[in-house]
This record gives sequence, structure tokens and C-alpha cells, in this order.
Amino acid sequence: MARAKQISSKLSTRTDFCKKSGESALPLSLEKAKKPRRGHLGPQAPRQSRRSPRSPEMLLPQQPFRRLTHGLVQRAESSRLRVQPPAYRALQEAAETYLMQLCEDWQLCALHAKRVAVGSSDVHLVRCLRGESA
Repeated sequence: MARAKQISSKLSTRTDFCKKSGESALPLSLEKAKKPRRGHLGPQAPRQSRRSPRSPEMLLPQQPFRRLTHGLVQRAESSRLRVQPPAYRALQEAAETYLMQLCEDWQLCALHAKRVAVGSSDVHLVRCLRGESA
């Protein structure tokens, strides 16, 4: 009981001082700081995926993708198989399109389950629905 009386007496002296200076009556630890409002996170991913096909630049960097495909081609074929630069570009566009569609489907599964984050169950469900190996 004594502790409550001490706190209330301290608050009353602070309120008297603050009335004179024009500050808030509550101590800073008791004041509620306004938090910025956050929007819903779910609709952002489909909005970004719709915006990305309109942008001319690729999502994946070209040189690392070229090195990756070159390494895969050389490992798959023992002969010296060459790939022309337009073929690299076509492979990259196809890979990005596939990945974007896959991510959109994952996001739709998560939103259907009333979740924001994509889980492994969403990935498994989309791959099973598409008929791919899970």
C-alpha cells in the first residue's frame, strides 16, 4: 500500500510541474507511444508479382544464371555442347516465369488457409496439384 502512495504522490508532483511547462502529465514510461499502422501483408505479394512482368529487367542476374546453365550443360553432356546467347535469355525468361507462377500459387494457397506466410504444406500441395514429383 505504501508503494502505491509513493507512486501517486510522485505523479501528482509531476502533473503540477507539467501543467506549468505544457508537457504531458504522464511519465514517459507510462505514456503510450503511437505505433505506425501496418497494412495487411497478404495482398502485397500478388501485387508485386503482377508488377514484375511489366518491368524490362530480369529478376535473376544474367551472369550467375549463365554460369549455372553452362555448368549444367557441361555436366549433362560429355561432348562440348555450346549454347548461344539468345538461348540463355530464353532459358532465363522461362525459368523466371515458372518460378513466378509457382510463387503466386504458393501465396494463393497460404491466403486460402488464412495465413500470410507460405509453409511447406503449401509447396507440397501446389506441386501435387501440378502433377510434379513431391
